[in-house]
Amino acid sequence: MGTAPVQRFPRSMRLKRRRLIKSLFDRSNPDVESVVTGNVRILYRFVPRSATGTVMPVQVGFAPGRCRNAVQRNRLRRCMREVWRTHQYLIDTQSFPSAESLILMILVRSPKQVEKLSKDIVQAMRSLGIKLNNYQEG
Repeated sequence: MGTAPVQRFPRSMRLKRRRLIKSLFDRSNPDVESVVTGNVRILYRFVPRSATGTVMPVQVGFAPGRCRNAVQRNRLRRCMREVWRTHQYLIDTQSFPSAESLILMILVRSPKQVEKLSKDIVQAMRSLGIKLNNYQEG
């Protein structure tokens, strides 16, 4: 009886470059847009694929907000990554321009309940998918 292989969040999908993260929080940057659902906010923008240093169409970062300690913060970040990994199909990457990548940060304002947090992230991802489909069509 073998066990199923553990699926992980690929390192190439992690948003780690400070320059790209700062560009998401720059209020003077008109390219940055956001989606808000419950306690979750997703900041996103398209950048040239050469700026990301990878061929992945999406790079995502997670910010769990203020936590009591590192254990809670890391647990929330793991939960956020897992919700993203299992629901990333909601964002259709096939329609993205081949020369651009989508970078985004998932922010949590008050990380009280993990169950509600995962529902909020899924709902925000649905809204983002709809918004991106409208963006690509228009």
